[in-house]
Amino acid sequence: MMKSICALVHREGLDRRHFQDHYENSHAPLAIRHFPFTRYVRNHLLDAQDIGYDTISEFWAEDINATAALMDGPVGDIMRADEERFMNRARTAPAAADEHVLSAGEPSIADGTRVAAFINWRGADADGRKAAMAWGVECASVMEGITLDFTTSWREPPFPSRAILWMPQRCGSAPKNALQVRFVHVKRIETPASELSGAV
Repeated sequence: MMKSICALVHREGLDRRHFQDHYENSHAPLAIRHFPFTRYVRNHLLDAQDIGYDTISEFWAEDINATAALMDGPVGDIMRADEERFMNRARTAPAAADEHVLSAGEPSIADGTRVAAFINWRGADADGRKAAMAWGVECASVMEGITLDFTTSWREPPFPSRAILWMPQRCGSAPKNALQVRFVHVKRIETPASELSGAV
């Protein structure tokens, strides 16, 4: 199974609340109808108004490239028409996600919220990845539901971080000498597998 991730923002004239409402009530049902996702999660940001994005979506499919290629045909026309209603498409930031599930368990707390740690680093990519993984493993040793995504941007603008550490609650402090981290609270909504055409 392959995974992609995308940072999305509201169009001019709308605010975050309207964007997230339209996403859940109109856009997500369209995506479920037209794409063969095996999993589909929306992470609606609850704070960090200055971060420049409103929602981080996660998509899993057996062949993510073939799924993305559907945007080149009639499905793309349908999706773009809806995106124009609420989304600043020029600022959409998609990426491939190299997902590492570091501890099994519930990915959010009881009310559906969780923490996303946006991770960047300077210097060698291997060193940054190693530091991010070490922090993730440390969190996974004391908390369930820890996942680390390394991102590879597909186009401009780039995805806003080189990695995201997903956690039910904030876990410790990142190694300050190696990583730059921004913590963001999100509301996690996952479509039940029974509603996805690609789910087994």
